[in-house]
Amino acid sequence: PRKSGRQVIPDKDQTRQSPSPKDEEAKHKQYLQDLVQGRVEFDLQFTNEYLQGSIKGLDRKIMEKLKAGQYSPQAHLDLHGLTAEQAWYQLLHFVKEHFMAGKRCLLLIPGRGKNSPFGRSVLRDELQNWLTRYPLKRVILGFATAQPCHGGSGALYILLRKYKKTYGKIMWDKMSRSPPDI
Repeated sequence: PRKSGRQVIPDKDQTRQSPSPKDEEAKHKQYLQDLVQGRVEFDLQFTNEYLQGSIKGLDRKIMEKLKAGQYSPQAHLDLHGLTAEQAWYQLLHFVKEHFMAGKRCLLLIPGRGKNSPFGRSVLRDELQNWLTRYPLKRVILGFATAQPCHGGSGALYILLRKYKKTYGKIMWDKMSRSPPDI
């Protein structure tokens, strides 16, 4: 029998270092295991150039409009040149600020990683994890790679839920202490 309730993640007061390829592989396996066991509440699709995710049960028409760029981005955040930890804090603050202001569509620009070590975008890899985990998963309906006019594969549209005071408490400050799984 499955227990109900929240899973509590303990604080990590350890110094953060660059993850080794072995750590990256273990994190990817854990993510896939979570996905298979239904612990990730998003439907995801991704390749090296394309990234898309939405909460389970979101109307397909809404995602089609998001992918087609039919929702005008009301704010944007450029993450070029930031470390993963800096990007996490910027993203958390950016989403919180605009969610609380009632904005619905945001443009996030992590870049394509062409100038990153090994030509691989560290931030794009982290984004699918960050956007589908607490606290951001509580306010995000979906995300998709942007149209070429908004940055193409180097940018993402993020569709936020409508802000409601009765929606429930989101522990922004508690979660801002450390990024999930960097």
